[in-house]
Amino acid sequence: MRKGFLFDQNKCVNCNACSAACILENNWKVHPRNIYTFNSEAEILLPLLNVSLACNHCESAVCMDGCPSSAYSREVITGAIIHDESKCIGCKYCQWNCPYDAPKFDSEKRTIAKCNLCYTGLIEGRLPACSSACPTGALRFGQLSEPVPDRDYSWFPDKMLNPAFEFTSGNNYAPLKIIPEKMPCETDQKPVKEEKNFSGELSLIIFSFLVTISVSTLISSLIRGVLPEKMIIIPMLILAGLASFFHLGRKLRSWRSVANMKNSPLSREVAAFVVFTFVTVVNTYLRFPSLLIASLVIGLFLLALIDGVYVYSDKSKSVILHSGQTFLSALLIGSFFSGIILPFAFIALIKLTLSINSLKSSKILITYFGIRFLRIAFLIISGLSLISKISYNEHSVYFIFLTGELLDRILFYIDFNPLNIKTLLEDRLKTERDEKKRC
Repeated sequence: MRKGFLFDQNKCVNCNACSAACILENNWKVHPRNIYTFNSEAEILLPLLNVSLACNHCESAVCMDGCPSSAYSREVITGAIIHDESKCIGCKYCQWNCPYDAPKFDSEKRTIAKCNLCYTGLIEGRLPACSSACPTGALRFGQLSEPVPDRDYSWFPDKMLNPAFEFTSGNNYAPLKIIPEKMPCETDQKPVKEEKNFSGELSLIIFSFLVTISVSTLISSLIRGVLPEKMIIIPMLILAGLASFFHLGRKLRSWRSVANMKNSPLSREVAAFVVFTFVTVVNTYLRFPSLLIASLVIGLFLLALIDGVYVYSDKSKSVILHSGQTFLSALLIGSFFSGIILPFAFIALIKLTLSINSLKSSKILITYFGIRFLRIAFLIISGLSLISKISYNEHSVYFIFLTGELLDRILFYIDFNPLNIKTLLEDRLKTERDEKKRC
């Protein structure tokens, strides 16, 4: 039988003894175990719930599968997911993939650290430090139920991962009610603070945008029957490659980013970028039309892989249909550079529809309305210039068009929202607030 963490939410008092014991036992500089609180302000008529979570050592470990440097492995005896710091490149991709917020970035070492289940002691018969230190018995380590009971926590992301974690506070798994449920409803609601939802980094925006323009240049060159200028495309690829290095915590280990080609979408993206850059640079010197076609095919495949990296991490699929996807943007930019109206109008209509639809989201209406409005306006202005042929060839129109596409890529990272228990708790709290207001 599998072993794992057994948690009784009705006994947890948020004393943080489990977190302190974890840090002391392993001499961490970060906090691998955290207490997540639902309704931390103890609002009336809403349940109060604490959950102690670290790594759940899932059977389907997305951190291990997605890691491009193969820094994760499974310990055979205990089943613990172990992180090897010496192999970590500090790309933080595991933080995107893990819905339990388990991997923590150590800003001093520039690598990831996470719970290792105290596996060396576990092999010797000792319990993990966190469960041993819990004074109320809320967190224990032992045999998990088989089959695993159905959890109806909408905020606990355990689907298809099979985490080694089980709630033991009853069969319905409902949050503990700390007030009578028949009290009158409150009409005054505290305003929900709108937080910036931006999971990307500047280096990733620069990298993906420059690669998109590079592929767009090849599309335009092929349509117009000319070969791309090496003084344009080579510097773009060099800058894109350099920008990607700034995303890594340990840049000198970047060679390890292709160590997990079989499982990691990020490894495949890096490998495709290297091949694309090599073929494109060779083509700019040899000037073979066949190489141009090969380079374009590889470039389009690379863009599909770039988009796939985020779709893989974004379990909520908030960016699976987004106007800022690199593949769609490359087709639009390529048709604009080539001056062909019908493909441009078709793709622009798709992107405008997706962009306008994003304005309807209440979460981003206030904070990002200005950016989204500018993005739509720039696409309309440059599109009308192409269709009417008025001022189309002027540098200002190209600047407006590319600025709009850059804003679209920035919005893609703003909307990128990997599944995470903190986000799910916030969404559930908002839902219960709304239900309380309607009651």
